[in-house]
Amino acid sequence: MNDYDYWQKQDKTPLFKEVDIEQPEQRRLAGKVLVIGGNKGAFFAVANALKIANEMGVGGVRALLPSSLKNQIPSTPEVYFAEAETSGAFGKHALSEMLTQAEWADAVVMIGDIGKNAETSIVVAEFLKKCEKPVYLTRDAVDAATADVTNWSTQREVETGLFVTMPQLQKLLRTLYYPKVVTLSMPTNQLIETLHKFTVSYQLSLLVFHNNQLIAAQNGDVVTTELRDTNWTPVNLWDGSLMMRAAILRLWNPNLELHKIFASAILIK
Repeated sequence: MNDYDYWQKQDKTPLFKEVDIEQPEQRRLAGKVLVIGGNKGAFFAVANALKIANEMGVGGVRALLPSSLKNQIPSTPEVYFAEAETSGAFGKHALSEMLTQAEWADAVVMIGDIGKNAETSIVVAEFLKKCEKPVYLTRDAVDAATADVTNWSTQREVETGLFVTMPQLQKLLRTLYYPKVVTLSMPTNQLIETLHKFTVSYQLSLLVFHNNQLIAAQNGDVVTTELRDTNWTPVNLWDGSLMMRAAILRLWNPNLELHKIFASAILIK
């Protein structure tokens, strides 16, 4: 038990039985996912996301990579390319292709490996402002988006989910001038209260790893799961798989709250 009516704890047994984790019988109802990520020499997370999508049985999946990877990846119908800038990451002219591919999809997962590049960060922010589909971000895609979060977070009218480290959460709140500092050493109950208040104020859904717990928060509701009750480790937790699984479960459960989807995705690996 705890003293917060907005905080629920999940163990090895899924807390939300209403979340359907099985592939829909009709493929057309299984949803279409666009995976965006990669830069010159880095595309493992994207390849892994495609593998997960096919294993889970999503209705359709595409990957969008920077053109610097064209000679490193075999040509397949599900892989598309957008213009890269000089260092091999997404360039400013990649935006139109991102938006075109997002039109095809029901959801977008920005899986990371995009590098730390100012031009790429601008493209990511512009995409978030203009994309009318749900977007889920993890790994360094979160860093790219955070730089302009003050602007895009107020312009988006569709769902946005972020899986963040504590340093990423610190920067996110600082960039938004949120009047609460989070620290790596803060007690879990204090972080729970902060996430409760933050997600009441901002329409962002968060999954945070802190004190060996995965913490899902949306619209003031918070669910915690001890890492020891899952099949994740502090290493594979950050390979992009968890957010990909969550995005697919979200497509199969469009009428449920995202924090319930996050909590369920944690247990299906």
